[in-house]
Amino acid sequence: MLGQQFRTADLYFAAYLKVAGVPFVEAKKGSSDDGRPKIFFFFEDTEAIPDLKRQYFGRVSKVVALSYVDEIRSMKTLAHMG
Repeated sequence: MLGQQFRTADLYFAAYLKVAGVPFVEAKKGSSDDGRPKIFFFFEDTEAIPDLKRQYFGRVSKVVALSYVDEIRSMKTLAHMG
């Protein structure tokens, strides 16, 4: 749904979404179902996310490798600052 936010705790998937052009909103501390601290990455919920998710987990996505590495570094920095 547009106007909503998509949330993931998967740092690598979050980096992929950024490289794929999904607008990033923020990173926030939260807790997992078992109460342990966790960082969540929030994106604008676009109609493209289901297809991007299928491509990523189906191992058929194509992104620029160095851009993906840069985004992983960026997301790790956000996670450690959180």
